[in-house]
Amino acid sequence: MKKLLLTALIGLGLGAQAQAWDQWEAFKQTSIESARVIDHSDSRLITTSEGQSYALFFALVANDRVAFDEILQWTEKNLSAGSLEKTAPAWLWGKDVKKGRVTWKVLDVNNAVDSDMWIAYSLLEAGRLWNRPDYTAKAHGMLKALQSQIRYIRNLGHVLLPGRYGFENETEIILNPSYYPLFILKRFALEDASWSKVYDGSLRVILRSSPDGFVPDWVRFDREGNLILGKESIGSYNAIRTYLWASMLSQRDPSYELLKRHFENMIEATKRLHMPPERVDLQTLQINGTGPDGFGACMLAYLGADRSASLIRTVLNQRELLKDAYYGNVLTLFGLGFDRKHFAFCPDGHLVLE
Repeated sequence: MKKLLLTALIGLGLGAQAQAWDQWEAFKQTSIESARVIDHSDSRLITTSEGQSYALFFALVANDRVAFDEILQWTEKNLSAGSLEKTAPAWLWGKDVKKGRVTWKVLDVNNAVDSDMWIAYSLLEAGRLWNRPDYTAKAHGMLKALQSQIRYIRNLGHVLLPGRYGFENETEIILNPSYYPLFILKRFALEDASWSKVYDGSLRVILRSSPDGFVPDWVRFDREGNLILGKESIGSYNAIRTYLWASMLSQRDPSYELLKRHFENMIEATKRLHMPPERVDLQTLQINGTGPDGFGACMLAYLGADRSASLIRTVLNQRELLKDAYYGNVLTLFGLGFDRKHFAFCPDGHLVLE
């Protein structure tokens, strides 16, 4: 009888929901120690603000309040000198060895603006869903600090620098399209309407940086908003997230259909290869091989009922989360979690939980 009931539940799709929860538990077992996400593929056993920000979001989706608070406390203490409102999280922390002495510390004080955005977003939504005004207050402090990284570029609009240092000079600005989840910017605009301009500028960056439907990892614009394509214009491990974030937009957001049409070449390449390309040269449009399994998770929402989607799901459902595969793990949690309707986003950016 129990076996029949389990079969029926899986047929109704409820088994997938349980598996999504299992993935969060597996991620905690493989990638989180003492409230920090560890990239075991790096000999320094690094923790990035990106990893912490993603873990906060996953904990929120899983309604894991204990883990959320522990991850938040570790991040604030070790990456933000005790205050997220006053100090943007350092993007890199880990083991430093000098003259045989090992210390654990911040290795690079620069921030990663996408991680700051994800942390602020998770705090806003945790404050709303869990009735935690202290989380909301922290988010407001972070939003105020993020304003200092907004730049206005003629013919492009208002955009966020990828970090505080190293991304602009008198003639050029360097941006990362994968740093702009548009649903997050929609949510920010509910707190401060000025973020709507950043939404518009970020959408222009995504569209103009990928004229042939393939997104670059990094992109340069001059101060007049003109795209500069050079030999370094490659779409790969950063860019794959751009498609993921765009595909998770509410289908009632006008940008959803616009971006899906714009990315048609990438979608068709994924269908043809049964996995997204690992590397695309944006100047020649040459495709070099297929990406790892986590890349497939990023394109599921765009593949619909295509056979490639079924093949990718089969691969991902059989894939175990591994200690030395941090990036693939987080892409899998995002892609499969969304595919199984474990979470979604409203047109205004609010998080919807099943």
